Parts: sequence; C-alpha cells; structure tokens
Amino acid sequence: MNKVVFVTGAVRNTGLAIARRFARENWDVVISSRDEQTAVEAAEKEQRSFEQTRWMGVGMDPGSVEDIRRAFQKIRERYGCLHAFVSNAANLGVGLSVWNTDVSDWDAVMNVNARGSFFCAQEAARLMGDGGAILFISSVHANESIPGRVCYSASKAALGGIMRSLAVELGCKGIRVNSILAGAIRTERWNGLTEKEVTERRGRYPAGRESTGGEIAAAAYFLCSEEAKTITGVEMPVDSGISICLLPYNKNWMENDPNNQKYWERQDVKK
Repeated sequence: MNKVVFVTGAVRNTGLAIARRFARENWDVVISSRDEQTAVEAAEKEQRSFEQTRWMGVGMDPGSVEDIRRAFQKIRERYGCLHAFVSNAANLGVGLSVWNTDVSDWDAVMNVNARGSFFCAQEAARLMGDGGAILFISSVHANESIPGRVCYSASKAALGGIMRSLAVELGCKGIRVNSILAGAIRTERWNGLTEKEVTERRGRYPAGRESTGGEIAAAAYFLCSEEAKTITGVEMPVDSGISICLLPYNKNWMENDPNNQKYWERQDVKK
C-alpha cells in the first residue's frame, strides 16, 4: 500500500508542486482548496498523470475548524490513515500595516495561518497514530519584517512556536514536526512583473534567483521522508540566502572594496 500525504492549498503553484513530488515517489495524495469542485477537478486531472497513485480532492476553508474536521474525516473514510501532512494554505496578508489593519483583517490572516494550521496538525496527528511527519510551509517573515505585513509576520512567528511545541509533544508518538522558512518563490504572481523588476528582485538574493515550486517541494519531501527520520523541531530556510543578510544584499560589494577586488583579480588565486 502507498503512503498517504495531505497537502493543503494544493491546486496550483507551490502546493501542487509539493503534491506532485510525493506522487512521483508513489505516495497517495490528498489536496485541498476552499472550493470543493476545484479540488476534485484538480485531483482528477493529476490522477490521469499518476496512475500508480490515488488522488483525492477535498473542499476546506483552512480557517474553519469545522471544515478541517470534515476534510480529515473524508481522508479517514477513504484511506484509513495518514503518513504525512503538509500545511501549505496561507493568507498572505499583503498591505496590512499597523495603521490599516482592523479586527477582521487580523482574524482572517491568523485564522488560516496559525489557528487553522494548528487544528489541521491536531487532526493529522490523530489520524497518523504512531509515526508520521507534519510540515508547515512558513516564511522568512517569521523572523524578519517589512512594512505592510504585520499580520502575516505575526502568524508565521506563531507557527514557529506551534511547530516546536508539537515536535516536543508528538515525539513520543514517533511523529516529527518541522517547517520550511520559504523566501521568494516563483509563482503565477511573478507573471505580471517586467524584466527589470525580476532582475531587481533577483539582485537582492545571494543565490541570484528565487526558488521554484519544485525546489520547495524537494525540501518538503525530504523532511517528510525516512531520510530525515531524526530531524524534528527544525525551521529549514529555503530562501535564496535572503535571511542571512544583515544589510540589503549587494552583489557588487567588491567594487567598493579595492583590496578584495585586487585579491580576486590575482592570477594565482583559483576561481
């Protein structure tokens, strides 16, 4: 029998890339969307490409505990078990600052990113029994901040605390809990950027470019696989190096430092 993974918010972009990675490793896959028909149709489409696996689409508002419990009950009825859970669904909370955030804004972001992720993990742990992996797709915003993302940053910081607490509490059941601190990810939101804007964004990252959905998926699969069976309570950055920069990254930093530039240009230095 194949192992079973549930990936939330997985009908497109990064979530779908994660789901496909597990399918390529012969896992059965459950994906969710707020709209059930959208989730079902996406699962049916993927099923045709991965005939060796069983796909299932469920409708679930990730901010509704009632929806969460209904979705996990469907998984229980269909598969009877769960081996990995990936909490990918998120409210991005873009443009919400200290000045314009109201109670409904705050609740909308926190209910999905923190409250919903916790109650999904609770249901996942109950369905796993002894052994399994829970993974939260978090963000560099959990530890660093920019204007207009106060709700999002707060929710992802909360997710770190949830992750560490669950790693401690669920260790006795053989369930590992980790998170990925994602930086910029290439999604459909990048399609509206000009070439100049893309170049400017990439210039901010030491790695020189944003992550692809497939690269996030590779890290997600690793953390849920047997290869990471002693890794728990960890926040793994997959962020193109942005979180290591004390100051804004400057790829031309040696041009302002003649001594380093001179050293780099020496013929006896291997490049």
